[in-house]
Amino acid sequence: MGLFDKLTGSKNVQLTSKSALVLSAITIVAADGEIDEAEMSDLAKIVRGDRKAVETAVQVMKANQFPGVIELVANCLDEKQKLTALAILFDLAMADSVLAGNEQKILQLYVDKFGIAEEMFRPIIDTIAIKNNIGIFS
Repeated sequence: MGLFDKLTGSKNVQLTSKSALVLSAITIVAADGEIDEAEMSDLAKIVRGDRKAVETAVQVMKANQFPGVIELVANCLDEKQKLTALAILFDLAMADSVLAGNEQKILQLYVDKFGIAEEMFRPIIDTIAIKNNIGIFS
């Protein structure tokens, strides 16, 4: 371990499927340049107390340029995990009922890199859109 690895991250850290999910979630919630309290709460639900997964995800994020981390995430997940991760990522992005430009771009990068056909995750997106349409109760 080099002198500055704790500050810059280490390229030798190995992602697990859980830390890959956490890393992907961080890239979505940080898409607008900040992470607010609601997004931190959403991340906590994903992490479920797994501090090691968070530490690993942060180290990998610091050591690798975006969007290169997307390939690292994709390489750690099997097909079922990729589909589940996409559902989680779309839900995170749509939590405020708005899919912002950067969120949409990042989601598209994950969709492309994961290689999952749209017909596989279209029903998930439709369900998430309904779930997050709280405005109909105003």
